[in-house]
Amino acid sequence: MYKTKPIHGCDMPAEHPLRVLVLNGSLKHAPEISNTEEVAQLVLEQMAEHATLDSEIIRLSDCNIPVGLGFRESPDDDWPDIVAKIKAADIVLFATPIWWGGRSSLMQRTIERLDALDEEYIASGRSALYNKVAGIVITGSEDGALSTMGTIMMVLTFMGFTLPPECACYWVGEVGFPPSEDRAKRLKNPAVPHMASNMARNLVWYAQLLHVHPLETRVQTGA
Repeated sequence: MYKTKPIHGCDMPAEHPLRVLVLNGSLKHAPEISNTEEVAQLVLEQMAEHATLDSEIIRLSDCNIPVGLGFRESPDDDWPDIVAKIKAADIVLFATPIWWGGRSSLMQRTIERLDALDEEYIASGRSALYNKVAGIVITGSEDGALSTMGTIMMVLTFMGFTLPPECACYWVGEVGFPPSEDRAKRLKNPAVPHMASNMARNLVWYAQLLHVHPLETRVQTGA
């Protein structure tokens, strides 16, 4: 159970402008309102209080992301362009609604396609995702936020992302009420902005720290 935490500022390790990419796994198409995107926007607004941001939200439902494990699975595959934006980002937010107790099919597809980066890591000895900070945004009706959050965190940490403390923000509606009522209840809930604020501060702090002290790995070569 989340308990509302105090919100305090802190001195940042650096003042670099930061690139932030949000991958929104909502099944809704633009311009339909996405609860998941609204919570992600809240996190971005809080992050902007700590650093200059160059941010972008990609609604995955409006992209062509074929099934597969490679960097490019078809001539019109949008995934290579998304990968380029992931590699250019300092912070990546993985935002997903809950569907039947787990992450959306689009977020699952994204994780599956990230496997190509994992294979690149194995082949080269260097992860393209090192020194990138990840955060998680989850919305849904009824339950499933904590388990969904945990399974995504496991994937991201093994892929090479840095996960700061309190790097997630979520909202889930009450059991037995129409999902159409969730947004109005979420907007009145004081815990969500608290989570977003602390999450934003920590994401920015770790991203700035990695600018100053990046993790550098040495690849062993044969004699």
